[in-house]
Amino acid sequence: MEVIEFQKLCSLIARKIDKDKSIVRDGQFCISQLVEELGELAKEVNREKLRGIKPKKAELEDEFADVVFLLFDLVEYCDVDIEKAVLTKIETLKKRFPNIK
Repeated sequence: MEVIEFQKLCSLIARKIDKDKSIVRDGQFCISQLVEELGELAKEVNREKLRGIKPKKAELEDEFADVVFLLFDLVEYCDVDIEKAVLTKIETLKKRFPNIK
């Protein structure tokens, strides 16, 4: 699956969930949900340092998936081609940091 297709799939699923829950999505709501999921991911990643419990891979995968899902939904909401944006950023970084090839 191409990145743009994946981006659109994530957004489509979010819209269907929103419709079921009668939610009107906007940029602020997308950001709020993304920050919430980033917090859950941070909690899972830091579990070992905070509680001495090694994080379970399945839990990490689930939290990473939530973050990517909501990030791609926000990207679609903002009408950004994330693949193009990242490739452009890589070229900028290559110019700024010569050791990146």
